[in-house]
Amino acid sequence: MRRLDFVFRGDGEPEEIRLEGDAESWRLTRAGATREISAVRLPDGRLSLLLADGRQICGRVLAGGAGDVEVVTADGTRRVYLTDPLHDRLARGGGSAGESGEEEIRALMPGRVLEVRVRPGDRVAAGDVLVVLEAMKMQNEIRAGSGGVVARCAVSPGEAVEGRALLLVVRRGADGLDLSPPPG
Repeated sequence: MRRLDFVFRGDGEPEEIRLEGDAESWRLTRAGATREISAVRLPDGRLSLLLADGRQICGRVLAGGAGDVEVVTADGTRRVYLTDPLHDRLARGGGSAGESGEEEIRALMPGRVLEVRVRPGDRVAAGDVLVVLEAMKMQNEIRAGSGGVVARCAVSPGEAVEGRALLLVVRRGADGLDLSPPPG
């Protein structure tokens, strides 16, 4: 069974979407609701989706650059942003820095922590490797999306983590400025 996670940016707030399945049978989870979907690629290249409630959606999905997706159906054309969580985070400058100026660095998939390369109080720049996570027999370097100071480490080497688990927190500069170097 394949599992695909996406970030969908339409007219409202960003949403997380998960697709799980194989071949023609899929489960779509969005906003806490799960739907069963049958998907078939038609000979002319269109995609036909049959929902469990009997509705059918037929159209083309055309990938643009950097997560832009154009969906063309009988109802018209709609452009949306749909990408995996890692590329969404990178495109948005490192993720969610809230009012407090803190960025939570989270695991994008389940795995095992191999290395934690920073400690609380360490200064980091955008792109610095913070944690090395082993997932699906691959070593994944988790990097800082923006510069700042490590405020908290929530994991240690050897620890198993679930997808979306908190790894560490990076606080932007005390003056609220991003401490990463200017683009070269």
